[in-house]
Amino acid sequence: MFRIRLSLVLMFIVPIFGAIFKLPSFHLTDTDDELPPIENSVDEDYEAEPFAALSEQEFTALRIEYIKNQILKKLRLKEKPQITLADLPKPVKESENLFPDQDRNFLSNYDDDFYGKTTQAVVLPYEDEARCLRKVIFPSSCLPFQMPNDIHSSDVSSAELWFHKKSDVMDSHNQTFIISEVAHWDTNKSFQKTKPIAIQETDLEEGWLKVDVTFVVKNWLEYQDNPIHAINVVCKTCGIDKSQSPLSSSGDLKPFLIIYTHSQPKRTLLHRRQKRSLECSVSKNECCRESLNISFADIGWDDWIIRPRYYNAYFCRGSCTTPTAIMNSASTHNSILQKIMSKGNQRGSRPELTPCCAATQFQPLQLAYMDGNKTVTTKVLSNMIVETCGCM
Repeated sequence: MFRIRLSLVLMFIVPIFGAIFKLPSFHLTDTDDELPPIENSVDEDYEAEPFAALSEQEFTALRIEYIKNQILKKLRLKEKPQITLADLPKPVKESENLFPDQDRNFLSNYDDDFYGKTTQAVVLPYEDEARCLRKVIFPSSCLPFQMPNDIHSSDVSSAELWFHKKSDVMDSHNQTFIISEVAHWDTNKSFQKTKPIAIQETDLEEGWLKVDVTFVVKNWLEYQDNPIHAINVVCKTCGIDKSQSPLSSSGDLKPFLIIYTHSQPKRTLLHRRQKRSLECSVSKNECCRESLNISFADIGWDDWIIRPRYYNAYFCRGSCTTPTAIMNSASTHNSILQKIMSKGNQRGSRPELTPCCAATQFQPLQLAYMDGNKTVTTKVLSNMIVETCGCM
């Protein structure tokens, strides 16, 4: 009866997601039974199949495969997108503001969510000539965009249109750009109408300009009658022929739309004291955190993942039978289990607990990747970096 009750308690107390690469497990034996305790530390000799014959390199390959599988699942993908990275606009490739580096000091609001949360999307121009009927009397450029299907109107915090202005003979005076939404009166797209969004004046001779288009993007996402929409950019003061475009449209100078969401990672100071994890070394045998460097180029994923190029996922290994490890294993559910098992003394037997070295805290991973709809999406994936290890 005692064993049945204990098994039920273990089912609810032990967090099944406690470790990314090595799930925590407990082994209960009665001291009256002459069975030796099983040690699950990766450094111990464990004869059970199928892991006894695996080398450290094979274990590393299994951990990397697990990480790849987790990334795909968190992105809601069955397999990696079959695409090739096109020429990205210069600000997308070079601006640290668009793609901030992974920072271990930020906390995501969605650490408990399994699936990744979109923090921003960079949308490149889409091919749709029907959306861009050139019936204007000034130099202009019509830019069609396909809206992401995983962002809702309420998610959007801001949106910007970026375009690269060409040099012009009239640049000695300020240039005036009219940015308008392109729509149609009929479903056949025969009658085009434009609705002004913004007026941008600049004294820039050549370079990047950005315009706030939050209102129109939220409208597009609110009323998804068609995922493809267009913005028309007209230069009323440019001296070039009206048949030419005042914007650059090729290579790393192509225009783009960037959408920011309310899921942006928030940087905050941690008021609770962080428990530092013991880092592994050659001389350490007890539970510790070991490096596991993931290079997306090495695993063949650099053709669709933009940032980071690599990151350290870490994993936990080591023995939990040393006195130091036992003293450091004072986790909440571990102490509860010890109290539960002490009740077995009333019947003259005492179950023995052999803890396992496993992850106790995680950090999220910020990932930017290209999908098949000409969109560079940045998502925060929870529980992808082991922060601390402990005996559980």
